[in-house]
Amino acid sequence: MTEKMKTACFNLVDEPWLPVTLAENFPDAKSRGPLPRVSLHEAFEHGEKIVDLRCYPHERIALMRLLICIAQSALNGPEDENDWKKCKDRLASEAMAYLDKQKDCFNLLGNGPRFLQAAKLKPTKEDSKPVSMDKLSLVLAAGSTTTLFDNAGGQSRQLSHAELAMALVTFQVCSPGGLIGIANWNGVPTGKDKSSQHSLGARKSAVHGFLLGDSLIDTVHANLITKETFAAIATSSGQWGYPVWEKPPANLKDVASCSSYLGRQVPFARAVWILEGCKDAWIANGLTYDFFPEGLREPSITVVLQDDAPVALRARSDKALWRELHAIASYRGANQNASGPITLKNALLLAQERRLWTGAVLTTKDNNAKVIDCIESVFHLPMQFLEDADAALGDDLRKSPGPNHIYREGVKLAEDRAKNLRGAVFIYHLRLADDFSKKQNSARGKKVQNQAAMRFWTALEQRAEPVLLRDVAMNSGKYWRAEGNWMALSPWGREVWKAAHDAYDFACPHSTPRQLRAYAAGLAALRGEKRVKSAPTAEVDDGNDSTEGDE
Repeated sequence: MTEKMKTACFNLVDEPWLPVTLAENFPDAKSRGPLPRVSLHEAFEHGEKIVDLRCYPHERIALMRLLICIAQSALNGPEDENDWKKCKDRLASEAMAYLDKQKDCFNLLGNGPRFLQAAKLKPTKEDSKPVSMDKLSLVLAAGSTTTLFDNAGGQSRQLSHAELAMALVTFQVCSPGGLIGIANWNGVPTGKDKSSQHSLGARKSAVHGFLLGDSLIDTVHANLITKETFAAIATSSGQWGYPVWEKPPANLKDVASCSSYLGRQVPFARAVWILEGCKDAWIANGLTYDFFPEGLREPSITVVLQDDAPVALRARSDKALWRELHAIASYRGANQNASGPITLKNALLLAQERRLWTGAVLTTKDNNAKVIDCIESVFHLPMQFLEDADAALGDDLRKSPGPNHIYREGVKLAEDRAKNLRGAVFIYHLRLADDFSKKQNSARGKKVQNQAAMRFWTALEQRAEPVLLRDVAMNSGKYWRAEGNWMALSPWGREVWKAAHDAYDFACPHSTPRQLRAYAAGLAALRGEKRVKSAPTAEVDDGNDSTEGDE
Protein backbone atom coordinates (compact mmCIF):
# COMPACT_ATOMS: atom_id res chain seq x y z
CA MET A 1 0.00 0.00 0.00
CA THR A 2 1.44 3.37 -1.02
CA GLU A 3 1.69 6.31 1.39
CA LYS A 4 -1.01 8.13 -0.60
CA MET A 5 -3.38 5.17 -0.28
CA LYS A 6 -2.60 4.86 3.45
CA THR A 7 -3.50 8.52 3.98
CA ALA A 8 -6.66 8.21 1.89
CA CYS A 9 -7.84 5.15 3.83
CA PHE A 10 -6.41 6.17 7.21
CA ASN A 11 -5.81 2.67 8.48
CA LEU A 12 -6.11 2.50 12.29
CA VAL A 13 -3.49 -0.26 12.48
CA ASP A 14 -0.77 1.96 10.96
CA GLU A 15 -1.83 5.56 11.59
CA PRO A 16 -1.39 7.25 15.01
CA TRP A 17 -4.77 8.08 16.54
CA LEU A 18 -4.89 6.59 20.07
CA PRO A 19 -4.19 9.36 22.64
CA VAL A 20 -1.68 8.10 25.19
CA THR A 21 0.88 9.08 27.79
CA LEU A 22 4.32 7.82 26.79
CA ALA A 23 7.16 6.63 28.97
CA GLU A 24 10.52 8.34 28.47
CA ASN A 25 11.95 5.25 26.75
CA PHE A 26 9.26 5.13 24.05
CA PRO A 27 10.89 5.35 20.58
CA ASP A 28 10.95 8.96 19.33
CA ALA A 29 8.83 10.06 22.30
CA LYS A 30 10.03 13.68 22.13
CA SER A 31 9.17 14.02 18.45
CA ARG A 32 5.52 13.13 19.11
CA GLY A 33 4.80 16.41 20.84
CA PRO A 34 3.00 17.14 24.12
CA LEU A 35 -0.18 15.24 23.11
CA PRO A 36 1.14 12.05 21.51
CA ARG A 37 -0.92 9.47 19.64
CA VAL A 38 -0.01 5.94 18.58
CA SER A 39 -1.40 3.43 16.11
CA LEU A 40 -2.99 0.14 17.16
CA HIS A 41 0.13 -1.69 16.06
CA GLU A 42 2.33 0.57 18.21
CA ALA A 43 -0.04 0.21 21.16
CA PHE A 44 0.82 -3.49 21.34
CA GLU A 45 4.38 -3.41 19.94
CA HIS A 46 5.50 -0.79 22.47
CA GLY A 47 2.78 -1.36 25.04
CA GLU A 48 5.32 -1.73 27.86
CA LYS A 49 6.56 1.80 27.08
CA ILE A 50 3.10 3.42 27.12
CA VAL A 51 2.00 4.53 30.58
CA ASP A 52 -1.74 4.85 29.97
CA LEU A 53 -4.49 6.17 27.76
CA ARG A 54 -5.05 9.93 27.79
CA CYS A 55 -8.75 10.54 27.34
CA TYR A 56 -12.17 11.38 28.80
CA PRO A 57 -14.05 8.75 30.86
CA HIS A 58 -16.42 7.73 28.05
CA GLU A 59 -13.48 7.45 25.65
CA ARG A 60 -11.63 5.17 28.08
CA ILE A 61 -14.63 2.86 28.28
CA ALA A 62 -14.70 2.64 24.46
CA LEU A 63 -10.94 2.30 23.93
CA MET A 64 -10.50 -0.30 26.66
CA ARG A 65 -13.24 -2.42 25.10
CA LEU A 66 -11.57 -2.09 21.69
CA LEU A 67 -8.08 -3.05 22.95
CA ILE A 68 -9.48 -5.94 25.03
CA CYS A 69 -11.46 -7.20 22.03
CA ILE A 70 -8.36 -7.13 19.79
CA ALA A 71 -6.30 -8.93 22.45
CA GLN A 72 -8.89 -11.64 23.11
CA SER A 73 -9.47 -12.19 19.38
CA ALA A 74 -5.74 -12.51 18.79
CA LEU A 75 -5.34 -14.99 21.65
CA ASN A 76 -8.65 -16.75 20.99
CA GLY A 77 -8.80 -16.87 24.75
CA PRO A 78 -7.21 -17.22 27.25
CA GLU A 79 -8.80 -20.56 28.04
CA ASP A 80 -8.47 -20.60 31.84
CA GLU A 81 -6.60 -19.07 34.77
CA ASN A 82 -3.32 -20.80 33.97
CA ASP A 83 -3.49 -19.68 30.35
CA TRP A 84 -4.26 -16.12 31.48
CA LYS A 85 -1.13 -16.04 33.66
CA LYS A 86 1.04 -17.27 30.79
CA CYS A 87 -0.45 -15.31 27.88
CA LYS A 88 1.01 -11.93 28.82
CA ASP A 89 4.39 -12.86 27.30
CA ARG A 90 2.85 -13.62 23.91
CA LEU A 91 0.08 -11.01 23.98
CA ALA A 92 1.96 -8.31 22.05
CA SER A 93 3.27 -10.58 19.30
CA GLU A 94 -0.05 -12.32 18.72
CA ALA A 95 -1.97 -9.03 18.76
CA MET A 96 0.40 -7.54 16.14
CA ALA A 97 0.05 -10.65 13.98
CA TYR A 98 -3.73 -10.43 14.27
CA LEU A 99 -3.77 -6.74 13.32
CA ASP A 100 -1.55 -7.39 10.30
CA LYS A 101 -3.90 -10.17 9.19
CA GLN A 102 -7.05 -8.07 9.69
CA LYS A 103 -5.56 -4.77 8.55
CA ASP A 104 -8.06 -4.21 5.74
CA CYS A 105 -10.88 -4.24 8.31
CA PHE A 106 -9.48 -1.14 10.02
CA ASN A 107 -9.73 1.42 7.19
CA LEU A 108 -11.54 4.54 8.38
CA LEU A 109 -12.09 5.79 4.81
CA GLY A 110 -11.86 4.50 1.25
CA ASN A 111 -14.07 2.67 -1.24
CA GLY A 112 -13.78 -0.78 0.34
CA PRO A 113 -14.95 -2.07 3.73
CA ARG A 114 -14.68 0.51 6.50
CA PHE A 115 -14.13 0.15 10.21
CA LEU A 116 -17.43 0.25 12.19
CA GLN A 117 -19.32 1.75 9.25
CA ALA A 118 -22.41 0.50 7.42
CA ALA A 119 -21.80 -0.19 3.74
CA LYS A 120 -24.60 0.70 1.32
CA LEU A 121 -26.22 3.13 3.75
CA LYS A 122 -28.54 5.44 1.83
CA PRO A 123 -30.74 8.31 3.07
CA THR A 124 -34.52 8.28 2.89
CA LYS A 125 -36.62 11.10 1.48
CA GLU A 126 -37.56 12.13 5.02
CA ASP A 127 -33.93 12.27 6.18
CA SER A 128 -32.04 13.43 3.11
CA LYS A 129 -29.72 15.85 4.90
CA PRO A 130 -26.42 14.46 6.26
CA VAL A 131 -25.39 15.05 9.86
CA SER A 132 -22.40 17.17 10.83
CA MET A 133 -19.40 15.15 12.03
CA ASP A 134 -19.68 17.05 15.35
CA LYS A 135 -22.52 14.66 16.16
CA LEU A 136 -20.11 11.74 16.42
CA SER A 137 -18.11 13.36 19.19
CA LEU A 138 -19.74 13.40 22.62
CA VAL A 139 -17.46 16.24 23.75
CA LEU A 140 -18.59 18.65 21.03
CA ALA A 141 -21.87 20.54 21.36
CA ALA A 142 -24.04 19.63 18.38
CA GLY A 143 -27.81 19.17 18.27
CA SER A 144 -28.91 18.06 21.74
CA THR A 145 -25.38 17.18 22.86
CA THR A 146 -24.44 19.03 26.02
CA THR A 147 -21.98 21.93 26.12
CA LEU A 148 -20.33 20.27 29.13
CA PHE A 149 -16.96 19.96 27.36
CA ASP A 150 -17.45 22.48 24.57
CA ASN A 151 -18.44 26.15 24.36
CA ALA A 152 -18.25 26.47 20.59
CA GLY A 153 -21.53 24.78 19.74
CA GLY A 154 -23.12 25.69 16.43
CA GLN A 155 -19.80 26.29 14.69
CA SER A 156 -18.70 24.00 11.89
CA ARG A 157 -15.58 22.09 12.90
CA GLN A 158 -13.26 19.99 10.79
CA LEU A 159 -12.08 16.95 12.72
CA SER A 160 -8.73 15.40 11.90
CA HIS A 161 -8.67 11.76 10.83
CA ALA A 162 -7.29 10.80 14.25
CA GLU A 163 -10.12 12.68 15.96
CA LEU A 164 -12.64 11.04 13.62
CA ALA A 165 -11.37 7.59 14.54
CA MET A 166 -11.67 8.37 18.25
CA ALA A 167 -15.13 9.84 17.78
CA LEU A 168 -16.38 6.85 15.75
CA VAL A 169 -15.23 4.21 18.25
CA THR A 170 -16.61 6.20 21.18
CA PHE A 171 -19.89 6.88 19.37
CA GLN A 172 -20.49 3.19 18.69
CA VAL A 173 -19.79 2.23 22.32
CA CYS A 174 -21.17 5.17 24.32
CA SER A 175 -23.67 7.11 22.20
CA PRO A 176 -26.86 8.09 24.03
CA GLY A 177 -30.24 7.04 22.66
CA GLY A 178 -33.11 9.25 21.61
CA LEU A 179 -34.22 10.53 18.23
CA ILE A 180 -32.09 9.52 15.24
CA GLY A 181 -32.46 9.58 11.47
CA ILE A 182 -33.89 6.72 9.39
CA ALA A 183 -31.90 5.34 6.46
CA ASN A 184 -31.91 2.35 4.14
CA TRP A 185 -29.09 -0.01 5.06
CA ASN A 186 -28.43 -2.41 2.21
CA GLY A 187 -32.10 -2.14 1.25
CA VAL A 188 -33.47 -2.59 4.79
CA PRO A 189 -34.92 0.42 6.71
CA THR A 190 -33.12 1.14 9.98
CA GLY A 191 -36.38 1.49 11.86
CA LYS A 192 -40.07 2.34 11.74
CA ASP A 193 -39.57 5.42 13.89
CA LYS A 194 -36.64 7.63 14.89
CA SER A 195 -36.13 6.18 18.35
CA SER A 196 -32.90 4.50 19.46
CA GLN A 197 -31.51 3.01 22.66
CA HIS A 198 -28.35 3.93 24.52
CA SER A 199 -25.31 2.00 23.36
CA LEU A 200 -23.81 -0.57 25.74
CA GLY A 201 -21.19 1.73 27.27
CA ALA A 202 -23.82 4.28 28.27
CA ARG A 203 -26.78 1.99 29.01
CA LYS A 204 -28.47 2.66 32.36
CA SER A 205 -25.60 4.98 33.34
CA ALA A 206 -23.83 1.83 34.54
CA VAL A 207 -20.58 2.12 36.48
CA HIS A 208 -17.71 0.47 34.59
CA GLY A 209 -14.45 -0.66 36.16
CA PHE A 210 -11.04 -1.56 34.70
CA LEU A 211 -7.88 -2.62 36.48
CA LEU A 212 -4.89 -0.39 35.75
CA GLY A 213 -1.37 -1.73 35.33
CA ASP A 214 2.07 -0.15 35.16
CA SER A 215 1.84 0.02 31.37
CA LEU A 216 -0.83 -0.13 28.68
CA ILE A 217 -0.06 -3.77 27.80
CA ASP A 218 -0.24 -4.64 31.52
CA THR A 219 -3.60 -2.89 31.75
CA VAL A 220 -5.02 -4.76 28.75
CA HIS A 221 -3.79 -8.10 30.11
CA ALA A 222 -5.28 -7.42 33.55
CA ASN A 223 -8.74 -6.97 32.01
CA LEU A 224 -8.92 -10.10 29.89
CA ILE A 225 -11.52 -12.65 30.90
CA THR A 226 -11.05 -16.35 30.27
CA LYS A 227 -13.37 -18.56 28.24
CA GLU A 228 -13.92 -20.51 31.43
CA THR A 229 -15.14 -17.36 33.18
CA PHE A 230 -17.30 -16.37 30.21
CA ALA A 231 -19.03 -19.75 30.34
CA ALA A 232 -20.11 -18.93 33.90
CA ILE A 233 -21.84 -15.66 32.89
CA ALA A 234 -23.14 -16.66 29.45
CA THR A 235 -26.80 -17.41 28.87
CA SER A 236 -27.84 -20.37 26.75
CA SER A 237 -27.57 -18.22 23.60
CA GLY A 238 -24.34 -16.48 24.59
CA GLN A 239 -21.29 -17.32 22.47
CA TRP A 240 -17.62 -16.29 22.51
CA GLY A 241 -18.13 -15.04 18.95
CA TYR A 242 -16.03 -12.70 16.82
CA PRO A 243 -15.52 -8.91 16.55
CA VAL A 244 -17.93 -7.01 14.30
CA TRP A 245 -15.11 -5.82 12.02
CA GLU A 246 -14.33 -9.42 10.99
CA LYS A 247 -17.88 -9.99 9.76
CA PRO A 248 -19.64 -6.61 9.55
CA PRO A 249 -23.44 -6.84 9.73
CA ALA A 250 -25.12 -6.54 6.34
CA ASN A 251 -28.18 -4.73 7.70
CA LEU A 252 -30.39 -4.37 10.76
CA LYS A 253 -31.51 -8.01 10.53
CA ASP A 254 -27.96 -9.37 10.78
CA VAL A 255 -27.87 -9.81 14.57
CA ALA A 256 -25.48 -12.77 14.90
CA SER A 257 -22.94 -10.71 16.87
CA CYS A 258 -25.43 -9.21 19.33
CA SER A 259 -25.35 -12.11 21.78
CA SER A 260 -21.62 -12.90 21.66
CA TYR A 261 -18.90 -11.65 24.01
CA LEU A 262 -16.52 -10.35 21.32
CA GLY A 263 -19.36 -9.01 19.19
CA ARG A 264 -20.63 -6.88 22.07
CA GLN A 265 -17.24 -5.50 23.14
CA VAL A 266 -17.30 -2.98 20.29
CA PRO A 267 -20.98 -2.88 19.29
CA PHE A 268 -22.46 -1.77 15.97
CA ALA A 269 -25.05 0.37 17.73
CA ARG A 270 -25.26 3.01 15.00
CA ALA A 271 -25.27 2.75 11.21
CA VAL A 272 -22.69 5.34 10.14
CA TRP A 273 -21.13 6.28 6.83
CA ILE A 274 -18.62 9.14 6.68
CA LEU A 275 -19.06 11.19 3.51
CA GLU A 276 -16.35 12.57 1.25
CA GLY A 277 -14.56 15.51 2.80
CA CYS A 278 -15.14 14.11 6.32
CA LYS A 279 -17.40 17.01 7.28
CA ASP A 280 -20.70 15.12 7.26
CA ALA A 281 -22.03 11.59 7.66
CA TRP A 282 -25.17 9.53 7.32
CA ILE A 283 -26.17 8.35 10.80
CA ALA A 284 -29.05 6.01 11.64
CA ASN A 285 -29.97 3.37 14.19
CA GLY A 286 -27.84 0.24 14.24
CA LEU A 287 -28.12 -3.16 15.88
CA THR A 288 -30.13 -3.63 19.08
CA TYR A 289 -28.39 -5.13 22.12
CA ASP A 290 -30.03 -6.48 25.25
CA PHE A 291 -28.48 -5.26 28.49
CA PHE A 292 -28.10 -6.98 31.84
CA PRO A 293 -30.08 -8.61 33.33
CA GLU A 294 -32.03 -9.35 30.13
CA GLY A 295 -28.84 -9.86 28.10
CA LEU A 296 -25.24 -10.90 28.70
CA ARG A 297 -23.53 -9.32 31.67
CA GLU A 298 -20.93 -6.74 30.68
CA PRO A 299 -17.65 -7.85 32.38
CA SER A 300 -16.77 -4.30 33.44
CA ILE A 301 -20.02 -3.42 35.25
CA THR A 302 -20.88 -3.87 38.92
CA VAL A 303 -24.01 -5.85 39.75
CA VAL A 304 -26.01 -5.08 42.89
CA LEU A 305 -29.29 -6.32 44.30
CA GLN A 306 -32.33 -4.05 44.05
CA ASP A 307 -35.50 -5.46 45.56
CA ASP A 308 -33.70 -8.83 45.58
CA ALA A 309 -33.17 -8.65 41.81
CA PRO A 310 -29.71 -8.19 40.21
CA VAL A 311 -29.24 -4.90 38.34
CA ALA A 312 -26.29 -2.89 37.09
CA LEU A 313 -24.99 -0.35 39.59
CA ARG A 314 -26.13 3.04 38.30
CA ALA A 315 -23.96 6.14 38.64
CA ARG A 316 -25.56 9.28 40.02
CA SER A 317 -24.50 12.89 39.62
CA ASP A 318 -25.14 13.50 43.32
CA LYS A 319 -23.21 10.47 44.59
CA ALA A 320 -19.45 10.20 44.12
CA LEU A 321 -18.06 6.80 43.21
CA TRP A 322 -16.08 6.42 46.46
CA ARG A 323 -19.41 6.00 48.24
CA GLU A 324 -20.03 2.85 46.13
CA LEU A 325 -16.53 1.40 46.47
CA HIS A 326 -17.65 -1.34 48.86
CA ALA A 327 -19.97 -2.65 46.11
CA ILE A 328 -17.56 -2.10 43.20
CA ALA A 329 -14.55 -3.71 44.90
CA SER A 330 -16.21 -6.92 46.07
CA TYR A 331 -15.70 -10.01 43.95
CA ARG A 332 -18.09 -12.87 44.67
CA GLY A 333 -17.66 -14.82 41.46
CA ALA A 334 -18.63 -14.36 37.83
CA ASN A 335 -21.97 -16.14 38.17
CA GLN A 336 -23.12 -14.42 41.37
CA ASN A 337 -26.05 -12.03 41.52
CA ALA A 338 -24.06 -9.22 43.13
CA SER A 339 -20.38 -8.56 42.45
CA GLY A 340 -17.93 -6.00 41.16
CA PRO A 341 -16.27 -6.18 37.72
CA ILE A 342 -15.46 -9.75 36.71
CA THR A 343 -11.79 -8.90 36.12
CA LEU A 344 -11.31 -8.30 39.84
CA LYS A 345 -10.67 -12.03 39.82
CA ASN A 346 -7.39 -11.28 38.03
CA ALA A 347 -6.32 -8.94 40.81
CA LEU A 348 -6.90 -11.75 43.31
CA LEU A 349 -4.84 -14.11 41.13
CA LEU A 350 -1.96 -11.63 41.07
CA ALA A 351 -2.21 -11.23 44.86
CA GLN A 352 -0.94 -7.66 44.85
CA GLU A 353 -2.39 -4.19 45.29
CA ARG A 354 -3.91 -2.82 42.12
CA ARG A 355 -5.37 0.44 40.92
CA LEU A 356 -9.00 0.32 39.84
CA TRP A 357 -10.39 2.86 37.38
CA THR A 358 -14.13 3.42 37.70
CA GLY A 359 -16.26 5.65 35.52
CA ALA A 360 -19.64 6.11 33.92
CA VAL A 361 -21.56 8.00 31.26
CA LEU A 362 -24.59 9.64 32.88
CA THR A 363 -27.47 9.95 30.45
CA THR A 364 -31.02 11.24 30.51
CA LYS A 365 -33.97 8.89 30.10
CA ASP A 366 -36.23 10.92 27.81
CA ASN A 367 -36.67 10.70 24.02
CA ASN A 368 -34.22 13.57 23.56
CA ALA A 369 -31.54 11.58 25.37
CA LYS A 370 -28.13 13.14 25.87
CA VAL A 371 -25.05 12.89 28.03
CA ILE A 372 -25.45 14.74 31.33
CA ASP A 373 -21.95 14.13 32.62
CA CYS A 374 -19.00 11.75 32.53
CA ILE A 375 -17.43 10.80 35.84
CA GLU A 376 -14.36 8.82 36.87
CA SER A 377 -12.26 7.90 39.90
CA VAL A 378 -9.13 5.83 40.48
CA PHE A 379 -8.77 3.79 43.67
CA HIS A 380 -5.70 2.04 45.06
CA LEU A 381 -7.13 -1.20 46.39
CA PRO A 382 -5.35 -3.24 49.08
CA MET A 383 -5.72 -6.97 48.53
CA GLN A 384 -7.61 -7.43 51.79
CA PHE A 385 -10.32 -5.09 50.56
CA LEU A 386 -11.22 -7.43 47.71
CA GLU A 387 -12.71 -9.88 50.15
CA ASP A 388 -16.13 -11.42 49.80
CA ALA A 389 -18.37 -8.80 51.39
CA ASP A 390 -20.81 -11.51 52.49
CA ALA A 391 -18.14 -12.84 54.86
CA ALA A 392 -18.28 -9.62 56.83
CA LEU A 393 -18.78 -10.85 60.37
CA GLY A 394 -18.11 -14.54 59.90
CA ASP A 395 -19.27 -16.91 62.58
CA ASP A 396 -17.81 -15.06 65.56
CA LEU A 397 -19.54 -11.78 66.43
CA ARG A 398 -16.68 -10.97 68.80
CA LYS A 399 -14.30 -10.57 65.87
CA SER A 400 -13.87 -7.41 63.86
CA PRO A 401 -15.62 -7.38 60.45
CA GLY A 402 -13.55 -7.34 57.28
CA PRO A 403 -12.34 -4.15 55.54
CA ASN A 404 -15.12 -4.14 52.94
CA HIS A 405 -17.83 -4.30 55.59
CA ILE A 406 -16.13 -1.63 57.70
CA TYR A 407 -15.92 0.67 54.68
CA ARG A 408 -19.63 0.13 54.07
CA GLU A 409 -20.36 1.13 57.68
CA GLY A 410 -18.25 4.25 57.28
CA VAL A 411 -20.18 5.33 54.20
CA LYS A 412 -23.47 4.71 56.01
CA LEU A 413 -22.33 6.87 58.93
CA ALA A 414 -21.58 9.70 56.50
CA GLU A 415 -24.93 9.30 54.73
CA ASP A 416 -26.79 9.36 58.05
CA ARG A 417 -24.94 12.52 59.03
CA ALA A 418 -25.80 14.06 55.64
CA LYS A 419 -29.49 13.48 56.37
CA ASN A 420 -29.04 15.14 59.76
CA LEU A 421 -27.33 18.06 58.01
CA ARG A 422 -30.29 18.60 55.70
CA GLY A 423 -32.65 18.40 58.65
CA ALA A 424 -30.52 20.84 60.64
CA VAL A 425 -30.58 23.41 57.82
CA PHE A 426 -34.36 22.95 57.59
CA ILE A 427 -34.80 23.51 61.35
CA TYR A 428 -32.56 26.59 61.29
CA HIS A 429 -34.63 28.26 58.58
CA LEU A 430 -37.91 27.16 60.15
CA ARG A 431 -36.94 28.96 63.36
CA LEU A 432 -36.42 32.07 61.25
CA ALA A 433 -39.97 31.85 59.84
CA ASP A 434 -38.60 30.51 56.56
CA ASP A 435 -40.46 27.23 56.07
CA PHE A 436 -38.89 25.18 53.25
CA SER A 437 -41.86 22.82 53.26
CA LYS A 438 -44.06 25.54 51.74
CA LYS A 439 -44.38 25.38 47.98
CA GLN A 440 -43.11 28.90 47.37
CA ASN A 441 -39.96 28.19 49.39
CA SER A 442 -39.23 24.59 48.37
CA ALA A 443 -36.97 25.33 45.37
CA ARG A 444 -34.85 27.81 47.31
CA GLY A 445 -34.76 25.48 50.30
CA LYS A 446 -33.55 22.59 48.18
CA LYS A 447 -30.81 24.80 46.79
CA VAL A 448 -29.61 25.84 50.25
CA GLN A 449 -29.64 22.24 51.50
CA ASN A 450 -27.84 21.02 48.39
CA GLN A 451 -25.10 23.62 48.83
CA ALA A 452 -24.52 22.44 52.38
CA ALA A 453 -24.53 18.79 51.28
CA MET A 454 -22.09 19.52 48.45
CA ARG A 455 -19.65 21.15 50.86
CA PHE A 456 -19.99 18.19 53.23
CA TRP A 457 -19.38 15.50 50.60
CA THR A 458 -16.55 17.41 48.92
CA ALA A 459 -14.68 17.64 52.21
CA LEU A 460 -15.14 13.92 52.90
CA GLU A 461 -14.08 12.87 49.40
CA GLN A 462 -10.58 14.20 50.14
CA ARG A 463 -10.36 12.07 53.30
CA ALA A 464 -12.12 8.87 52.26
CA GLU A 465 -9.09 6.96 50.97
CA PRO A 466 -6.45 7.94 53.58
CA VAL A 467 -8.77 7.77 56.60
CA LEU A 468 -11.74 5.48 55.91
CA LEU A 469 -10.03 2.99 53.57
CA ARG A 470 -6.38 3.00 54.61
CA ASP A 471 -6.73 3.64 58.33
CA VAL A 472 -10.10 2.57 59.71
CA ALA A 473 -11.11 -0.19 57.25
CA MET A 474 -7.68 -1.76 56.92
CA ASN A 475 -7.02 -1.53 60.68
CA SER A 476 -10.51 -2.26 61.93
CA GLY A 477 -9.27 -4.24 64.91
CA LYS A 478 -7.72 -1.06 66.24
CA TYR A 479 -11.04 0.79 66.44
CA TRP A 480 -13.85 -1.77 66.26
CA ARG A 481 -15.99 -2.51 69.31
CA ALA A 482 -18.75 -5.10 69.55
CA GLU A 483 -21.03 -2.58 71.27
CA GLY A 484 -21.68 1.13 70.92
CA ASN A 485 -21.30 3.49 67.99
CA TRP A 486 -17.59 2.84 67.55
CA MET A 487 -17.48 4.20 63.98
CA ALA A 488 -18.55 7.66 65.18
CA LEU A 489 -15.64 7.64 67.64
CA SER A 490 -13.08 6.50 65.06
CA PRO A 491 -10.87 8.88 63.04
CA TRP A 492 -13.38 8.62 60.20
CA GLY A 493 -16.23 9.49 62.55
CA ARG A 494 -14.35 12.61 63.61
CA GLU A 495 -13.80 13.57 59.96
CA VAL A 496 -17.52 13.14 59.27
CA TRP A 497 -18.51 15.32 62.21
CA LYS A 498 -15.94 17.97 61.26
CA ALA A 499 -17.23 18.12 57.67
CA ALA A 500 -20.87 18.24 58.80
CA HIS A 501 -20.23 21.00 61.34
CA ASP A 502 -18.27 23.03 58.77
CA ALA A 503 -21.05 22.66 56.17
CA TYR A 504 -23.68 23.67 58.76
CA ASP A 505 -21.65 26.75 59.72
CA PHE A 506 -21.36 27.64 56.05
CA ALA A 507 -25.10 27.33 55.38
CA CYS A 508 -26.43 28.87 58.60
CA PRO A 509 -25.12 32.32 59.64
CA HIS A 510 -25.23 32.95 63.41
CA SER A 511 -24.13 36.53 64.05
CA THR A 512 -27.34 37.84 65.68
CA PRO A 513 -29.24 36.66 68.78
CA ARG A 514 -32.14 35.44 66.66
CA GLN A 515 -29.83 33.57 64.31
CA LEU A 516 -28.01 32.08 67.29
CA ARG A 517 -31.25 30.65 68.70
CA ALA A 518 -32.06 29.12 65.30
CA TYR A 519 -28.49 27.88 64.99
CA ALA A 520 -28.66 26.11 68.36
CA ALA A 521 -31.90 24.36 67.40
CA GLY A 522 -30.43 23.20 64.10
CA LEU A 523 -27.19 22.11 65.77
CA ALA A 524 -29.17 19.80 68.06
CA ALA A 525 -30.72 18.20 64.98
CA LEU A 526 -27.28 17.83 63.40
CA ARG A 527 -26.10 15.97 66.50
CA GLY A 528 -29.15 13.74 66.36
CA GLU A 529 -30.54 15.07 69.65
CA LYS A 530 -34.30 14.81 70.06
CA ARG A 531 -35.70 18.12 71.17
CA VAL A 532 -39.34 19.10 70.97
CA LYS A 533 -38.61 22.45 69.38
CA SER A 534 -36.35 20.88 66.77
CA ALA A 535 -39.24 19.23 64.96
CA PRO A 536 -40.56 20.78 61.73
CA THR A 537 -43.60 21.99 63.70
CA ALA A 538 -41.38 23.75 66.22
CA GLU A 539 -42.20 27.21 67.47
CA VAL A 540 -41.07 29.90 65.07
CA ASP A 541 -38.96 32.73 66.46
CA ASP A 542 -40.64 35.87 65.11
CA GLY A 543 -38.58 38.20 67.26
CA ASN A 544 -36.78 41.06 65.60
CA ASP A 545 -33.25 42.03 66.64
CA SER A 546 -32.01 45.53 65.97
CA THR A 547 -28.56 44.18 65.17
CA GLU A 548 -29.83 41.50 62.74
CA GLY A 549 -28.28 41.53 59.32
CA ASP A 550 -29.72 40.49 55.98
CA GLU A 551 -30.93 36.88 56.05
